[in-house]
Amino acid sequence: MAAKTASLRDRVAAADPGLLRLTAGLRAVLGLTLTLAALTVRDQPSVVLLAGGFTAVVTSLASGDLHPRNQFLTLLAGAPVTLAALTAGGLLAPFPVASHLAFLPLIFTAVYARRFGRRGLDLGIFAFMAYFLSQFARIQPHQLPQLTGALAVAFAAAAVTRFCLVPTTSYEILRRLRAAFNRRLRDAQQATSDLLADGGAGVRRVERRLDRLHTSALLLQQFLYEAPVGPLRDTAAELERTARADATAQRLGVLAIRAAEDSTASSASTMRGAETADLTDRTERDRVALRPGAAQPSGPWRHTTRQAFQVTAAAALAVLGGHLLSPHLWYWAVATAWVVFINAEHTGDVLLQSGRRLIGTVAGVPFGYGLAALADGHTTLALAFLLACVFGMFYTPSGSYWAVTFFITGSLSMVLAVLHTLSPQLLALRVQETVLGAGCGILAAALVVPMTVRTVAEMRLRELLSLLDHLVRCAPQAGVPKPALDARDLDQALEAFRTACRPLVHPLNPRRAERARVRRVLERVEATSFHARSLATETGRARDAAAWPASQHSSTARQNRTNQAILPPQPCTPCPCTARPDS
Repeated sequence: MAAKTASLRDRVAAADPGLLRLTAGLRAVLGLTLTLAALTVRDQPSVVLLAGGFTAVVTSLASGDLHPRNQFLTLLAGAPVTLAALTAGGLLAPFPVASHLAFLPLIFTAVYARRFGRRGLDLGIFAFMAYFLSQFARIQPHQLPQLTGALAVAFAAAAVTRFCLVPTTSYEILRRLRAAFNRRLRDAQQATSDLLADGGAGVRRVERRLDRLHTSALLLQQFLYEAPVGPLRDTAAELERTARADATAQRLGVLAIRAAEDSTASSASTMRGAETADLTDRTERDRVALRPGAAQPSGPWRHTTRQAFQVTAAAALAVLGGHLLSPHLWYWAVATAWVVFINAEHTGDVLLQSGRRLIGTVAGVPFGYGLAALADGHTTLALAFLLACVFGMFYTPSGSYWAVTFFITGSLSMVLAVLHTLSPQLLALRVQETVLGAGCGILAAALVVPMTVRTVAEMRLRELLSLLDHLVRCAPQAGVPKPALDARDLDQALEAFRTACRPLVHPLNPRRAERARVRRVLERVEATSFHARSLATETGRARDAAAWPASQHSSTARQNRTNQAILPPQPCTPCPCTARPDS
């Protein structure tokens, strides 16, 4: 029984590296529960409960940094930002036109703050969500004193939950990330062994396990780069051990896949000949489609500046169109126009985000209405469903944005059910506002200082090829004190290129020839990056061997001096990996 429990725990840790999503979900649920309990004991009205609960969820959403110290600083700075935005919305409530127009410069400032990194993004979320709350709850100036107390309770509950009820230290996060990496490493090794034992079956399984292993390695490396000195004294050694283990597993997996493919090569000799005959034409088309010498984005526009203008324009269109659909619920369209630009780099990203947002909203409407029907007349059950939806919103992987939106719609349905304002017409209106906001976002991304998918993809490819060239040129220098280029830079550049090409290789892309061409480019670039990363790892190993203290090699040094008196000087010290056939 204990072995099964340990195995289950290991698998949960592997599926959620560092248990980051589980921790975020528990903190959001507990923070919301504490806030509602504290405000209910004080017998606060429903608008105060709504403001406090909404803020408690936002504090979990906007303080997702890995390190506890950074989380504390974000909460400390987010409290006055939230209070200022909520106060501005409440004071402008008697003047609807001014209230709506004030939303636009706030949106511009919140988006522009993303240029300052993760904390700038978080503070922008605090400001936007607080002003959105003032419109959603229709806050009036006389309610601001009570709401100030609710905000204080929400932030206090978030701090208590984060640092007392569900505390995590940097060392604890590092330990969990290591455990997840080790588990995924074992899974990749097991999948590789099964592939060799089964005679070629399970190639796709090996590829998935290797992808998950590399993702876990990147997360661990990111944390190590940002970690304070306390949790780990020898950060460089830990980084190198992680990179070596990842590269070794990748190399073994690739060799196993090649062996499996070679075992079935006889049955596909005709097809292989046809592919060889077309190789020259494919290479030439790929070179024309994504060439390193393509034009860079011109003009003085920084990414955050361009996106600030785009989001502001989309929000302005959403305000106008939202009033035509509903004078009282226009802010839902503005929220969608805001959200679809988060982590978006070009028009294609906005298009994909808009589609996922719409799918999640449409699927979440019957789900939320069904939960409301089950909890009809039972406030406790409705609150339990609300907490479950909040947990699902945070535990869902960030890559499944449609599922996050699905749980957001379910949470909104539960809130409206508790407030006794839920109706099918209201949920249908939310879908319409979502469609409008997504359309405004796509239109603004395409017309206001646009950045196309191909431009960004070519720029990322050029950066990746430059890093590859630099890495290959510097790799033979095994005697340098430290590597000339960190392989993590290569991983980040490859991920940036893969992300930029995502709309081009999407199954719904109508241009099939372009989709196939970009996929071939991605396969070749990924293969080249894999070999370059392996080369960098082996070079680091040779560098370490050359940098051992002389005291540990005194006898070897004397023998080398004796040999040098007899033998001519050698051009270089052979790399330890040259003795292995798999290198």
